[in-house]
Amino acid sequence: MPGAAVLLWQPSISRAGRIMIQYIRIQNFRSVKDIALELGPLNIVFGPNGCGKSNIYNAIHLLTAAAEGRLSGFISEEGGLENMMWSGERSPLDRHPRRLQIACRTDSFDYELQIGFPEKLPYPTQFMLDPIVKEENIWLAGYSRRPSSRVLQRKNQAAFLVDVTGEKSTFTESIYENESVFGQLGEPHRFPEVSRVRETLRRWRFYHEFAIGRHSPLRQPAVGYRSPVLDSDGQNLAAAFQTIVEIGAEEIWHCCK
Repeated sequence: MPGAAVLLWQPSISRAGRIMIQYIRIQNFRSVKDIALELGPLNIVFGPNGCGKSNIYNAIHLLTAAAEGRLSGFISEEGGLENMMWSGERSPLDRHPRRLQIACRTDSFDYELQIGFPEKLPYPTQFMLDPIVKEENIWLAGYSRRPSSRVLQRKNQAAFLVDVTGEKSTFTESIYENESVFGQLGEPHRFPEVSRVRETLRRWRFYHEFAIGRHSPLRQPAVGYRSPVLDSDGQNLAAAFQTIVEIGAEEIWHCCK
């Protein structure tokens, strides 16, 4: 019997500037060995329980966590990298280290994130299970990942970014190996293209299993303010409904009633 479906709804570019994912590839993420999907404005993923529907949703959510500077925290909440990494049988010919890879393409950029296990460190640490960002790349869309279109290139703790003048420069700040460059970008005005990708990823919203208990954010008093986007925890639900009414989005309001 089919389980619950996963709905991926992507409004086209709106007043808030959201950009639709056109393509996503997920490798070695939980039950997903390797899958590539072309996405449209509305996507419904369905199938039997345990087939990996929610893994597609969670993989996209991981990209937002990386942009918000909480990649390690998100992976920890999901049970750690050992639990998140695909653990199926590997080919005897596959001698490459295991890596979790997620790539997404929009009409503006192509982003790729590769995460792996840490090497054995020469000093004692209590964080041996932290995930390590092995590679991170951003290309401008429409150039088939040509080297000239790459605005971010990272391998381990070395990163090169294209600055506001179009020149390739070394990211001189110390990079935490367990977090994305996005969470450590202190001068966004110097790297506008990279900053724009970060802000796009951070604006994505995820709605899954709203809490409805006594202490749920949905049931707490809140100050209302114009809210064109519903928060992931639903706390601004009343304000979001009122915003729909005031902007005259009758079709959306009709669907909500």
